[in-house]
Amino acid sequence: MFIEGRIAAFISLLFIAAALLYYMSRMRGGLKYPLRRLAALDAIDKAIGTATERGRPVFFTSGDGDVVAAEGTQVLAGLDVLTYVAEKCATYNVKLIAATSKPNVHTITEEVVRTAYATAGRPEAYQPDSVQFLSDQQMAYCAATLDLMRKEKVAAAILIGPFFRPGLIIADGAAEIGAITIAGTARMSQLPLFVASCDYCLLGEEMYAGSAYLNNDATAIANIAGQDAAKLYAVALILIGALLSTVKVEFLINLLKR
Repeated sequence: MFIEGRIAAFISLLFIAAALLYYMSRMRGGLKYPLRRLAALDAIDKAIGTATERGRPVFFTSGDGDVVAAEGTQVLAGLDVLTYVAEKCATYNVKLIAATSKPNVHTITEEVVRTAYATAGRPEAYQPDSVQFLSDQQMAYCAATLDLMRKEKVAAAILIGPFFRPGLIIADGAAEIGAITIAGTARMSQLPLFVASCDYCLLGEEMYAGSAYLNNDATAIANIAGQDAAKLYAVALILIGALLSTVKVEFLINLLKR
């Protein structure tokens, strides 16, 4: 019934699924799962507050990746953060400018912002130019983003999603006009550039915690708790396997080969 070499993987999958279901059930029952403080996400309220005081817009972009590509999960993580940003901007009557570089992402971004304004009780404040499609060509998107930020004199620039070549240029451009810069990406080649050029930065998988952290989404928090359980499970296997191998006991190795 089972293919040799996949039994251990199947058992691990069952464990992870059970952990997710357990935490989802507990969260609905009122369990409070502690989340580590993330300075970059805490800074979003500060950035929007600064924009309110200055009477200047907040700029957001989820990068130059496509939602249907390999980096799609990063785009969705960025849009989770945008939901929170758009609601706050609607609440405090701050102009929001969201820029996109892919048609698929543009359509979703429009709906995210429109829904966020409605949730905040100010659907009439949504303007069609709140979400702007710039270009699906990397450097054209980069140039248009720089021009847009300079022209609008944005007070805060939030860059969360998959970024390729334009990432560093956009971050530097935002810093040059005095905007608070908050960035996040899971692309390892881009992370050092964001860390060096931005005021706040989400490192790797931290960006996936946005919905749980900002919106207190029970399902998202349960997902994080389940992932933590899976990591502990993997670490336990590694440590136990290393100890058993040291004393020449190959029980666990043979078990994992099954």
